[in-house]
This record gives sequence, structure tokens and C-alpha cells, in this order.
Amino acid sequence: MKRLSQFISAAMTLILGILFVIMKEEVVGICLTIFGVALVIMAILDIIRLSIISGVIKAVLGVAVLVIGWLLIDVALTIIGIVLLIYGVFNFVKRLVGKKRGMKLWAIILSIIEPLICIVAAIFLITSSGTAISLTVTVAGVFLIINGILSVIGAIAGKKKN
Repeated sequence: MKRLSQFISAAMTLILGILFVIMKEEVVGICLTIFGVALVIMAILDIIRLSIISGVIKAVLGVAVLVIGWLLIDVALTIIGIVLLIYGVFNFVKRLVGKKRGMKLWAIILSIIEPLICIVAAIFLITSSGTAISLTVTVAGVFLIINGILSVIGAIAGKKKN
């Protein structure tokens, strides 16, 4: 990759990260709209190629994302939260009841921390999906900003990207 294209790519990553941090809900809405429109376009292309069933399925999904996208995200986060809660409770009980003979106290405590974190995260997802979406977008934005800054430094330093 040439230095200029590296710099442009790094700047775009940095800008995208900043947008993610500043415009949390708007970014999710834009992504949902783009995804829905992409599904509808793919549906049209499938129907043109005579893949009628695939096209109809993509069209229905695309329209569903466009019309009830936020509801779909809330439902998906609730389902993920429930699954995570079941997983956390199951592992918590399993590790509490499991063999502890010969284990040090710190090892027992560490083995219980992971399921407890799962349970707390699950409760967070179930009870406040809007906040979970906002937090996730913010974290993704921060990672994009860090990646963008490192890429800008790499482009300025002339470091070649793999």
C-alpha cells in the first residue's frame, strides 16, 4: 500500500471512530438502514438471476430490518442476555459444586469470577439494551480511534502495512 493510501485509510478509520463515539445511536441507525437497503438490493439481484426463493427471503429480511430494525436489535440483545445468563448460572453452580480438593483459595475465587461476570453482563443486556448498544458503539469507536492513530503514525513513519 502506498503511503498516501495508507494515510487516507488511517484518516478514514480515525474519522469513523470519532463518529462512533460522538453519534452513537445515529451510527447504529445508519448501519441498520444500509444493511436493510443492501438486503433489498441483493434480493433484487437474486430475483433477476432467477433465485426467487433466496430473493424473497432477502427482501423480507431487508424490509423487516428497515421497518423494525431497532426492535430486532432489542430482541436479539435480550435473547443473548438470556443465553448468557443461563450459561453464567450453569457454570457458577458447576464450579461451586465441583471438586475443590487441592485447589488454592485464589484459584477457586478466579474460577467463580468468570461466571459472575457473565451473569452481571447478562442482566445488563436484558435490562438496558439501549445502553448496551450505546456502550458497544462507543467501545468500537474508541478502538477505531486507537487503530486510526496508530495507522496515521505508521503512515507518517513510512512503515509498510501487511
